[in-house]
Amino acid sequence: MASDTASFNGKSIISIKFIKDNMLVFILFLELIMGVILSPVFLGKSNIYSILINLTIFGLLAIGQSLVMLVKEIDLSVGAIMAFGPIAAIALSKKILAVSGTEIIVGGNYVVDGLALIVVLVLFISALIGVLNGVIRVKAQVPSLIVTLGMLYVLSGLSYILSGGYSLYLTNLEGAKWLGNTKLASIPVNFILFLTVGVLVILVLKYTKVGHRIYSTGGNEKAAIYSGINTKFWKVIAFGLSGLCAGISALVYSSRLESVETIQGSGYELISIAIAVIGGITLEGGRGKIFGTIIASAILCIMLNILSLVGLIAWYKTIIVGLIIIGAASQHAFSRRTTE
Repeated sequence: MASDTASFNGKSIISIKFIKDNMLVFILFLELIMGVILSPVFLGKSNIYSILINLTIFGLLAIGQSLVMLVKEIDLSVGAIMAFGPIAAIALSKKILAVSGTEIIVGGNYVVDGLALIVVLVLFISALIGVLNGVIRVKAQVPSLIVTLGMLYVLSGLSYILSGGYSLYLTNLEGAKWLGNTKLASIPVNFILFLTVGVLVILVLKYTKVGHRIYSTGGNEKAAIYSGINTKFWKVIAFGLSGLCAGISALVYSSRLESVETIQGSGYELISIAIAVIGGITLEGGRGKIFGTIIASAILCIMLNILSLVGLIAWYKTIIVGLIIIGAASQHAFSRRTTE
């Protein structure tokens, strides 16, 4: 009798653990069913394509944000990097190529040449800003919330100065729309890129010393230092990777719209934090998995899509997103208290 009870309790514990471990997948599945029920166009090709594009843009930002949160920091500058990276890259490319007599901007704001250089510079500048955030954080010992908030304002101002407040159009730039509009076997190329980045980060965190050091830095920084881990270095790396992910996201965004705007990415830093929290990454550091971030990206993007399809205005969607963040954070906190 006692053994039967123990066996039953063991199976119950396993079932509860299975449900908790796969809760995000269950929620995603329920969302898909809800989408089909609420809108006849939910499974339409154009709508699915739109979801995957948004999933790529937000998901890339969330992966970078998750890495920063794993080392117990936060990055509020990723949205501003999405605008500043491309704008600064175009401005710098204009200066560099002008030496050889090549004009890459005509008509005031139409970019017509220098795509390869622009792409490389977007990634370099974005990663460099991330590294700068990290260096200021660890050298000046200023909280990352303050550092990246200040950087957000600095980059926003510089974006307006460099662009004059005008949009830069890529419609006449050959190859500019490839990343944002090309499909491979009916799947957006940028979505494949997002999955590739996600899988690569998952593998690095799980199977390499890099992952161990990042988790150790966020989980218990003092213990990590005593064990010989250069925690300051890994924090800088996390910020650099966050900036790089923002740069990739910016390329997808600009390629999709065939333009670069000073306001692109505005508010996206909060969405990236929301996705990371929903996915199980906590501000306490050292907890959570990138797989959860990827699933949470899909959950949030599909939810926003459904709300748009049913005609809910933007402000109501904002309220719902806020409530989801509070609910997810509360659930994670409760789960941690019950397991300790």
